[in-house]
Amino acid sequence: MRAGLGATDLETPIMRYAYVLTLLAAGIVAACAPTMAAPSVRAPEVWLCHNHPEPLGREPDQWYTVQRRLDVMQLAINAVAYLIPQDDLGRLASLLRRNGIGVSIECGYFDWDPHATDFAAPNPKPITDRPRAEIRHGIGKATARLEMAKIAPMLRAGMRPDYVVMDGPIRRLMNPGADTGRTTAKGEQQGVATLEEAVAEVIAYMREWRRRFPGVRFLALTNFPNWGWKGQPAYWASGPDSMFWGDYYPVITALIERTRAARMPLAGLVIDNPYEYTTATIPVESPWPPPSKSPREIDWMARVIELERYAESKGLDVSLIVNSQRGGYESDEAFARYTREYLNAYRAAGGSPRRYVFQTWYRYPRKLVPETDPFSMTGMLREAIGIIKGAH
Repeated sequence: MRAGLGATDLETPIMRYAYVLTLLAAGIVAACAPTMAAPSVRAPEVWLCHNHPEPLGREPDQWYTVQRRLDVMQLAINAVAYLIPQDDLGRLASLLRRNGIGVSIECGYFDWDPHATDFAAPNPKPITDRPRAEIRHGIGKATARLEMAKIAPMLRAGMRPDYVVMDGPIRRLMNPGADTGRTTAKGEQQGVATLEEAVAEVIAYMREWRRRFPGVRFLALTNFPNWGWKGQPAYWASGPDSMFWGDYYPVITALIERTRAARMPLAGLVIDNPYEYTTATIPVESPWPPPSKSPREIDWMARVIELERYAESKGLDVSLIVNSQRGGYESDEAFARYTREYLNAYRAAGGSPRRYVFQTWYRYPRKLVPETDPFSMTGMLREAIGIIKGAH
């Protein structure tokens, strides 16, 4: 698998500096300079996630170039449990193995109850998940067990998760029900009372997954526009202290430190912040409450990059989801165009995440192949990989 390769012994600047000093002392730098190999630098990874990936397994010849350079395919847990036919999962599993592509599963839905616990019936079938009325002690372990049952179709196809991406774990535990479309921080569903309780449930969830899949790595995903940062407002500038779900700085700090202390460390942070939230072009209007501060008064791109830098300083690999809400509602062409704009703008502003995740949960893009179509998902990805990893 290409994902997650280790660093070389000379990767840090301090170690490279010490190495050169040693050579100077020996008086051999000049003689060796022409033949010394430069230290290797890990290229950023590229991930792909689409709720309906079936065409990728059915038409492998239509995205051959992208296959050879893709690092990880991420699957949504409910797509695996309810939507993707078993034959298609089998085709995807074979393709990923042939190309050394890793597997990630997006899950961690503490505030949803699947009701059904038998996922042996063939896909596609109706999604039975319903909002959970109350988050109680023990929900971390219980959710992990339910979700490991949900991925049974994937396991039967021969795929095992390399990564578990927990989608907004703290907000689901403390502010459950946000997926139902409400515009207030709190709803009728009851969450846990404290950050300490929430982190404890996350650790219990991780432990349960690790018991069954010892090598799995955990990433925490944040829906970043919905959080404040270091006392400053969330995008919506409403809710407690105008920070909607709260201040994300103490949240991510607690997650990093307490999971590490429990010997169940996070491997990375995933930043979910669609393009239009970095440009303050998503309107804050009814039914949203009037904001205490206009989104246009804040440099959102700088805020996202600050989060990236902070997480990296704490030893996490950072993933940026690169997508466009506007494009996702308009067309394949608009999604490709605005997503490319986001990629270029983020890099130009100084962003340098470890991973770029090209993902849609929107209506578009609908067309995944061929990669020769610049507005298909793989066509957009082919161009993006050239930008991120260079010509190949």
